[in-house]
Amino acid sequence: MKNRNKITVALFGILLFGISISNQLISAKDFSEVENRQLKQMPKLTANSLFSGTFGKDYETYLSDQFIGRDQWISLKTTSDRMMGKKEVNGVYFAKDDYLIEKHTKSELDSAQYKKNIKRLKTVTNTYTKLLGNGHVKVMFAPTASAILRDKLPKSAPKDPQDEILNDMKNSAKKGTFIDLRSTFKKEKEEYIYYKTDHHWTTLGAYYAYVDWAKSMKITPIPMKQWKREVVSKDFLGTVYSKVNQAPSADTIEFWTRKSGEKYEVIYDMGQKKSNSLYERSYLKKKDKYSAFLDGNHALTVIKNKKVKNGKKLVIIKDSYAHSFAPFVANHFEEVHLIDLRYFNMGIKSYIKQQGITDFLMLYHVMSYAKDIHTIQLTK
Repeated sequence: MKNRNKITVALFGILLFGISISNQLISAKDFSEVENRQLKQMPKLTANSLFSGTFGKDYETYLSDQFIGRDQWISLKTTSDRMMGKKEVNGVYFAKDDYLIEKHTKSELDSAQYKKNIKRLKTVTNTYTKLLGNGHVKVMFAPTASAILRDKLPKSAPKDPQDEILNDMKNSAKKGTFIDLRSTFKKEKEEYIYYKTDHHWTTLGAYYAYVDWAKSMKITPIPMKQWKREVVSKDFLGTVYSKVNQAPSADTIEFWTRKSGEKYEVIYDMGQKKSNSLYERSYLKKKDKYSAFLDGNHALTVIKNKKVKNGKKLVIIKDSYAHSFAPFVANHFEEVHLIDLRYFNMGIKSYIKQQGITDFLMLYHVMSYAKDIHTIQLTK
């Protein structure tokens, strides 16, 4: 028995040694297609980083990110946890009707940053209302699947924090500027308004948000029957899937275009790239298919609608939820300017004045805005 244990330990040691050597020999990857994120690179060793402890933490993250067969190990762990009867794996619920739903808790927020972001809503909505006038400033925060599809979650799932966060946001924002999507989304929750493997809303979910926004702006929304709905993918596996590397079923992506025809010019990052379409179909052949909406993340995206002549220009301060939302609102403005605060370096107020912007919308999903460390730019 002792000899058998020694052999087992020795074999395990050889396995770990082999994996360690393999990790060193294989070139580090910059990007994970499966997880759709940049991977940690080898940190630089300095006296300061060594004694402060940052090198150790960064090196541990580097090893985790670059671990050989990482994707397969994630899948194996998921299988093991599921066999043990776990309903939550790596912050993901295996929910009813084949949904993978990302778990959210208040503890994931930085308390100080959260308080700043809530307080800034008051400043932002008041400041931009003074700049653009009453009725021209709106803020809209999309609840994620865990807040709306509660009946699909395991009974053991803790209370989701988004209702509390949305109430804080609503109380902080200037009266008349806050668009509350909860009622509409709860009403439509049996429809396909959230992807089953991704953290975004579907195009249908974005449409329902557009209708609520339009009504708040006293704009007549374009009826659903006037849109051509094109299924462009039936094998989308999104960001939530990437956390567990397993999914009961894949998602379907739809592009919606006006039946009456469209004529757009889309300008990315001050002219670095131009297009005549709101959709970049090359992404449909890749893992990150959601980036087919407006070519993914850019500091600045400007949509010019050549069929609209009303002198109106909308700026959207946003996260990626706005990418599938923008094709709807683009029908009501000569120009729509989408700004990602993570990459945009200009002052927002000066940009609005410079570009002759007439209307303002802030659109994030709830947890994204609650965590955003770039909101200070809205006050400049």
